Amino acid sequence: MIYKCSVCGYVYDEEKEGKPVSELIKCPICQQPPERFEAAETPKNPVVSVEPGKKPAPVNEDGLELDYPSETRKMDSDYRYMREIHDPELLRQIKEHAEFTAKVNSVDLENINASKGARILHDMMEYLSLWLYRHILSSDTLIGKMKIVHNNPVLLKFTKEYYTGIDVIDKEHSRLFDILSDLNALNQKDYVYDKYDAIIDIVEELKDYTVKHFQDEERYMKSINYEGLAVQQSVHQSFVKKIEEINFEDMDKNQQEYINVLVDFLANWLINHIMKMDQKIPAED
Repeated sequence: MIYKCSVCGYVYDEEKEGKPVSELIKCPICQQPPERFEAAETPKNPVVSVEPGKKPAPVNEDGLELDYPSETRKMDSDYRYMREIHDPELLRQIKEHAEFTAKVNSVDLENINASKGARILHDMMEYLSLWLYRHILSSDTLIGKMKIVHNNPVLLKFTKEYYTGIDVIDKEHSRLFDILSDLNALNQKDYVYDKYDAIIDIVEELKDYTVKHFQDEERYMKSINYEGLAVQQSVHQSFVKKIEEINFEDMDKNQQEYINVLVDFLANWLINHIMKMDQKIPAED
């Protein structure tokens, strides 16, 4: 059965997704509950009406419109690709793009006077460059590369391939893998009916330990005058922000699915960060 969100037009195909629309936490585009989805007919030869000078709304392979929010319409090709490969990073991409667009649109260019214009322009350019840098490193680099790890505990083991050769960093990386493994193991225990409090405890431990690890790692890099320190700090800040945005209310609505997606993202980010950035940090002689 195919359903369409009555608010934003997002299309959900139960057969392709492998579960009924009722099990959705919320619409991935407009964040509305599954109750806002309606059964949709699939036209054999869809005709899309287009206003003069306006691009037609994108359609999926069934001919149904993918009417994403107007402020992120230019990202349709990316969103469609991510949806086709069932990339769990899609929701974060939509949210971050919307926040970025809102920030840019918050500047009233028509009413900026000369005395404030230079400062506003400087601040905006600083924001744009920092945002793009963090977004590319912490989000875009994961598109199409996300491995499903929640159903394969072996992938949550800290192995030699992740070694940096720096004892304190390797020990802390190992601990982060252990915390993720504990979170995933608890989430997979079907016989535990309500795991909410226990999950929150582990997530809070993950937040605290992540901050501690980044502080220790940055302290080490500073001690050896590592030229990549500023880049690492920027990426670390972006990741901490993502962890702080974990929504416990959404999690409580569908704990299993929410934690599965969370574990996949955190594990993939950690592995990607270690192998592409941390392993470049030189060990002390």
